[in-house]
Amino acid sequence: MILRLSLQKGTSARINASKKRFLIQQSRAFTSMDDPSFRTHSTAVANNTSSEFRSWQASQNIDIQRVTQTAMVHELTQQVSRSIEKVVPWFLNTMPAPYFRQVPESFRLDHIKAISAIKDASMDMHMNLKTHLPDGRQVLTFIRPGTMPGLLLNMIKELPFNQRSEEYMPLSRIQIYSAEDDSMSLNLFVYGEETKQETDVTLTGSHILEYAQQVMDGSLPPQDEYGRPNPKPNDSFERENLIEHMEKCSESYILRSDPRRFLSQMQLFEKVSGSDNISVSTEYSYLDENNDEHYWVDIALANTLPHYALEQTTKLLFLHSFDVMRAHLDNVSDGDNGTITLLRMLVTPVNGARGDEATFNLLQQELKRCKWLSDSTMELVFEKQPWLGVRRGEIITAMAAIMHPIMSKLNAIAFSKGNILETITKDRYINHAASIADLFLDRFNPKGPLSDEELEAKSKELLSIIDNEVEDTSAQALLTKMIDIVKHTLRTNIYMNNRYALGLRLDP
Repeated sequence: MILRLSLQKGTSARINASKKRFLIQQSRAFTSMDDPSFRTHSTAVANNTSSEFRSWQASQNIDIQRVTQTAMVHELTQQVSRSIEKVVPWFLNTMPAPYFRQVPESFRLDHIKAISAIKDASMDMHMNLKTHLPDGRQVLTFIRPGTMPGLLLNMIKELPFNQRSEEYMPLSRIQIYSAEDDSMSLNLFVYGEETKQETDVTLTGSHILEYAQQVMDGSLPPQDEYGRPNPKPNDSFERENLIEHMEKCSESYILRSDPRRFLSQMQLFEKVSGSDNISVSTEYSYLDENNDEHYWVDIALANTLPHYALEQTTKLLFLHSFDVMRAHLDNVSDGDNGTITLLRMLVTPVNGARGDEATFNLLQQELKRCKWLSDSTMELVFEKQPWLGVRRGEIITAMAAIMHPIMSKLNAIAFSKGNILETITKDRYINHAASIADLFLDRFNPKGPLSDEELEAKSKELLSIIDNEVEDTSAQALLTKMIDIVKHTLRTNIYMNNRYALGLRLDP
């Protein structure tokens, strides 16, 4: 519906004058409604000149918009400035010293701006930043509130993993940091290989060469200034060998590496070079004075996708109740054998765990094996039943695979490969399966294996428990068959430190 109004002469002029006064009042109210002092002032002005128009006031709509925008920009600028003034001192005092040594200034400024924006908006400390470097690499920065155990693992699960895509870029470096007041975690994940520069490694790695020369001369004391044992002379530390190794490394890895750490990781590199092996070393962290339960775990993984290596290692540390406080990842070329991923993690035990020799020996063995675990075993020990541990998880999934061709002859549907594993790992039956795995471990324990008589007695005991507590006939049949497998196993490599997959030799 359209209304047409006929206005008398003079009415239009009165409307325009009223419209002007209305716009002026609206602009005043919009630009100052949150400022009490301005409201008082504007009220006084309105009382004195409520019907007058000032020559310096904006009269056109476009001018009013410009004034409003300028006021908003000024107010926001002041807010951001006040927020940054609060964040900078806090940031400098709470971030660890390695962060300022290892992260470029331009990135640090970006982090401060991002954190200031979060705090100014009263939002949770949760943000992802994506930065493109000039050489084509990408840097993902994850900022998360708190430093609770498992936080790094959750971040890794959020990372892109598109190794089958044409746009795939390998994870080439990680830098993990936690605020000293435990208020946030700030982690950097770098994707893409660093461009090789024609540089003289004797210059970029001069600090490493000088340190190695002192090691070979025997001029270093047994311990350094922090109480850490200095390395002993080794043929690998000869100048020519070091130069050859450094030519395989990225320039950034050489520049930011502590000489002692570089030599230690070089020895791990040589142990796995040309193979598919994994080498691990652990030591007490002498640099952390506030907590005597900090340890460095160094790992060299040959011919492994860096993302996969990081995720599996973090899962295993979490399984053993170790929280990752700091971490570094670097890739070093191994010629035709691909690359070797070097992981260095600062960990601390949580939830009552202990950082003793026995714990680290078991951790080293399982770190070496995690590369060879099947997907079903990984899912079982890391997601479904993490209390089992890797060894028992391996045994249970191996027995499930052995039972399939035997039991499927009785009922191909009920005893399919998936159904067998699902049945024996249900919450109702997993304790029985774990007891059978323990029986297997006791049977072949090199320090005191069970005799045939002891094996028979324990087997009868387990069979009696299963018969009394398991009502489902399919589950009962599978658990009974698992005990038969233990009895018919002649040899196994379950206790070999450097094995790959689990192997069993069965009596036909």
